[in-house]
Amino acid sequence: MNSQTKELLKQVISNAKPVSLNEIEAFEKKQGLIFPNDLKNALVEIHAGKGEVGKNGYLDLFPINELEEMNEAYEFVMEQIPDYYLFAKDAADTGYAFHKQKHSYHAFGLMSNFEFDTLDNYGSTFDEFISSLDTEYE
Repeated sequence: MNSQTKELLKQVISNAKPVSLNEIEAFEKKQGLIFPNDLKNALVEIHAGKGEVGKNGYLDLFPINELEEMNEAYEFVMEQIPDYYLFAKDAADTGYAFHKQKHSYHAFGLMSNFEFDTLDNYGSTFDEFISSLDTEYE
């Protein structure tokens, strides 16, 4: 994470226990997916948490031990977009997922029907994703 991202995330507070790169890689193997490298690094550094992102955004970054459960809880949406993996949400039920092959970051309504709704691209890196959260409502 760059220094701007760290500054934007300073209000995201975590009560979760730290996670190691080995734990993330074991989870990836269990799930049959590969996280974007910058997301892995962010998870090691901040693991999980909730809070404001800059002046305009909010992030609920799920802890590694809840990721599978959250993807199952939103199965109706996630089965419509099988190339994506949910890793966070905001306070207004916008979901944040990464594309499993392209490793880009996207936003969508957690009650979406993708016959009518779209995925919004929030960047190709974790830093761009966090910056998008901050500038989303300017």
